[in-house]
Amino acid sequence: MKKFNFSLQKVLEIKEQFLENLKIELSNLNYEYIKNEKLVINLKDEYEIVNDEFNEKSCVAISVGEIIYYKIHMSSILKQIENKEEEKRALNKNIEAKRQEIINMNIEISTLEKLREKEIEKYNKVLLKKEEIFIEEFIVNKGMTEKFAI
Repeated sequence: MKKFNFSLQKVLEIKEQFLENLKIELSNLNYEYIKNEKLVINLKDEYEIVNDEFNEKSCVAISVGEIIYYKIHMSSILKQIENKEEEKRALNKNIEAKRQEIINMNIEISTLEKLREKEIEKYNKVLLKKEEIFIEEFIVNKGMTEKFAI
């Protein structure tokens, strides 16, 4: 009997490769999210430093130009923080979507693997049946040969 051949093997292999690509994309998105999170933390630290510096100078004596400079600088930092937070939210949505794609792909692969297992079971049953028939025929033929040999 011919060797077992799963008809959807190429589809399964392609889906497995696609799953690996999705995992890599998810990893990259997670990396971007973490990098973005660190940038937000750094910007918040920078804001605190600039704000503390502004407060210290305000207690002593500060010119109108310096006040404007600090206010513009702090406003700029806050805007950058806001932009980075928005990027984080967008990345988080993309991460969730990618996770869902991975879950769906895992389900598809699992379905194909179960189908393959069922086909293997069928193949093995047919193979076993053919072996039983061969053994029965062998025994019958051997008996016939011994009967006529005498």
